[in-house]
Amino acid sequence: MNEQIRALLAVNSGLPFTAITDEANLSRDLGFDSLDTVDLVLQMEDLFHIAIPDEDYQQLQTVKQFCEYLENKMAAAA
Repeated sequence: MNEQIRALLAVNSGLPFTAITDEANLSRDLGFDSLDTVDLVLQMEDLFHIAIPDEDYQQLQTVKQFCEYLENKMAAAA
């Protein structure tokens, strides 16, 4: 899942896959603004077939936080 998220971030940020680290901050390091983040969340919802409430994704800042959140969300749905 981590690689899928990093690949999605690379496509959306225009940065190389190798530049997307677990500690990368979406806004500070990857250049995402609030609209970019909403678009990213919608893509994640489609890719992983889950719903991510607004109040949840607004708390997520780093690639690692997104990965952990999605892993927990998918485990709970299984």
